[in-house]
Amino acid sequence: MTTKAQRTTAYIIETVAPIFNRQGYVGTSMSDLTQATGLTKGALYGNFENKDALALAAFQHNSTRLLSGLDQAVQEGSDARQRLAALMDFYRHYDRFTHDMGGCPVLNVGIDAQFNHRTLAAAARETAQTIEGKIALLLEDGVKAGEFRLAVPPLQFAKQLYTMIQGAVAMATLAADRKYLHNTITYLELLLSRELKPV
Repeated sequence: MTTKAQRTTAYIIETVAPIFNRQGYVGTSMSDLTQATGLTKGALYGNFENKDALALAAFQHNSTRLLSGLDQAVQEGSDARQRLAALMDFYRHYDRFTHDMGGCPVLNVGIDAQFNHRTLAAAARETAQTIEGKIALLLEDGVKAGEFRLAVPPLQFAKQLYTMIQGAVAMATLAADRKYLHNTITYLELLLSRELKPV
């Protein structure tokens, strides 16, 4: 059973996570956070040591949501090919999945924090690497199961695949046009069908 303090902490994180994600660390003021939560600055600092700690908790909240959503999506497939297809479908609708978060946390925080908050930037890189690892594991499972073969190591392929996905996310965000995302995923599905050669 959660305590009142734990519920307050969770409420603060859930409320401020999309604000930090949309506005960035520097662009988010304490008045933004007090207004959104309805709590005083003292109440916020009673739950978090400082703005840095709150921003990091907010990112970790969004990162956990993202990784959980991705895991849930790929569990739909019964083999590696189907799980990769589910991965592509997840990213086809990624803008909708991340809408309530304030956009893609990896992209937003990773770029925003690059030169002003090393800890946040490192957390975003870690999440990106975790996703690359999940994709690589799917590919490795398919190779080990004899479903397909790859011309390059699974992690190398996964990194390139994720690079193209994130490029599409960036362009869809920049242009406010989800066709960049949809069209790139359609292309990647064709690429996967060609590159994942039958054994």
